[in-house]
Amino acid sequence: MTANELDTTTRVLELKKISKQYGSEPAVHALVDVDLSLERGEWLSITGPSGAGKSTLLNIIGCLDRPTSGSFFFDGIDTATLSDTQRAGLRSQRIGFVFQSFHLLPYGTVLENVMLAEVYRKQDNRGRRDRARAAIGRVGLSQRADFLPGKLSGGEKQRVAIARALVGSPSLLLCDEPTGNLDSKSSAAILDLLEKLNQEGLTLVVVTHNKEVANRAARRVHLVDGSLTDVTNGENGKRSTGSPAAPVKTTVSQSGIAIRDLLNEALAGMLARPVRMMLTVLGVAIGLTALVATVGLTRTAGNRIISQFDRVAATELFITAKPGKITGIVDPKAIPWDAPTRLRRLNGVVAAGTMSEVHVGNALASSSPVRDPLNQTAFKLSVYAASPDLFRAVRAELETGRLPDAGHSSRADRVAVLGPDAARRLGIVSLGQIPAISIGDHLYLVVGILRDVARRPELLGSVIIPEGTARHDFWLAGPGRVVVETKIGATYLIADQARLALRPDDPQVLKIEVPQEPKRLRDEVQTDLSAMFLLLGGLSLVVGAIGIANITLIGVMERTGEIGLRRAIGATRGHITAQFLLESGSMGVIGGVIGASLGILIVVVVSAYQVWTPVLDPAAPVLAPLVGGVIGLLSGTYPALRAARLEPVEALRN
Repeated sequence: MTANELDTTTRVLELKKISKQYGSEPAVHALVDVDLSLERGEWLSITGPSGAGKSTLLNIIGCLDRPTSGSFFFDGIDTATLSDTQRAGLRSQRIGFVFQSFHLLPYGTVLENVMLAEVYRKQDNRGRRDRARAAIGRVGLSQRADFLPGKLSGGEKQRVAIARALVGSPSLLLCDEPTGNLDSKSSAAILDLLEKLNQEGLTLVVVTHNKEVANRAARRVHLVDGSLTDVTNGENGKRSTGSPAAPVKTTVSQSGIAIRDLLNEALAGMLARPVRMMLTVLGVAIGLTALVATVGLTRTAGNRIISQFDRVAATELFITAKPGKITGIVDPKAIPWDAPTRLRRLNGVVAAGTMSEVHVGNALASSSPVRDPLNQTAFKLSVYAASPDLFRAVRAELETGRLPDAGHSSRADRVAVLGPDAARRLGIVSLGQIPAISIGDHLYLVVGILRDVARRPELLGSVIIPEGTARHDFWLAGPGRVVVETKIGATYLIADQARLALRPDDPQVLKIEVPQEPKRLRDEVQTDLSAMFLLLGGLSLVVGAIGIANITLIGVMERTGEIGLRRAIGATRGHITAQFLLESGSMGVIGGVIGASLGILIVVVVSAYQVWTPVLDPAAPVLAPLVGGVIGLLSGTYPALRAARLEPVEALRN
């Protein structure tokens, strides 16, 4: 019979010399040379002791398992030639299953459980709800359509299972111990329902231990040790009075599922265990929160560091005298005394001041309060001469007192300002007692103590005296260095103009020192910070990924029965894989959205607290969910493949 011919007989199935063997050392023969045929509209009971092979035979008839040898035709189709996808299509469209354990999804209503039977037919779902309600009404449960299985009795659950099996108008209804978990009253009601269905023309195969159930059938087959030993008529001794089903095509449509149905099933699977889903999402959210927050804080802190660096390094230059080409000696008068005044005339100069190291020979500095001139504590301290504007040019911060002005310099007043380290060594912490220090034979009144210096850190441990005083007391011949602060972006322009402004007669006698372009250092700082924080965020993501994999794997183990049910009603391995991957990927995306939101919030809150300008990567809100989805997919791959590898028989048995 070709694939396009019609089955003109009334035979639903035919088994020839079917055998099933498990293992090899030693081999277990579950079925041995079974010959069996079944016509349309017939009711067949399969009986036998436990371990006789009844369930194995039922699984082969339902295309849930393959025989080791022999041939099996279903509706004229040689099942040995069918692929896994075609066998799934055969189950979804022509076979209805009623299990002893009901196998109802606990999170779905009666209506949703019945509608599940048509999910894997890849057909328009319009009318599916009406067909499901009609099947529910057919088993007498219309008033229970919106109930969850937990609120149903055992008999009602079995009716739901029968309605699910009937909704697709199958060629064959397979029942495995349909009354095994029911009381006598419920059992009688289920048997009456099965008899009514058989009288309407539905072909039935029932596996049972119960003789009363077996005798309801028109025909009974008895199995012992995998072999058919007895074929008898039941007590009714008659065939079904219903009309046999119409001939069917011998072609097999492959099983399939619409994208909308796949999304609905994945969403239902996720929401079935909300606490577990929340914990899984939380693992990803924590990891991505850490990643987004660390990246944002890295950029924000790096921007803060870089802006501070730029404000100092990118706005300064220093001017010194070059050594002579022949003598190698620096001309002490190469820089004019009025250098700060000349430079301030240039557009872009914020401040300029001269700074000169004063050579005091072996003179020591000692603190000598006016009221106690016998203080003998002395130190070797650096002494610098400064013009009045130097303190602004080096961004000096005053702790107490005042800074020398032009009057002190012009009058050569013996006053001094101490760097914080120098003041600490001299034991001067305040100016309340009008302290003074001696440098050699000269006594200087301390008028100020610095807190910090942004440029020229050597001033922190030095004594600073007015330039005019150094000229008078220590014969300072000329300024040693000019410190210039410029506006941002004007440094190189001022460097080009400074020589001509100070020495138009001999510009090459001056050396201009411009700090190295800060971009390289800035990039290194930002790279180091980013690497450190990204490592922390990456570790958090790994923890989240392991959490998803672990919880998804546990979910697969707990949902083995559900997987078996889905395979029985037509799901392929690919459908199972796709559903579990979609669930894990969706949880990853949700975790990514939450993580991105929390990470951005943390960056904003920390920046507001520190009075920083938050710097956020505009790609973070988009990339975080994508990263979460990828992590979810990768983490769920092994559990999904493990779920897909489960054989329908094994899953249903477990």
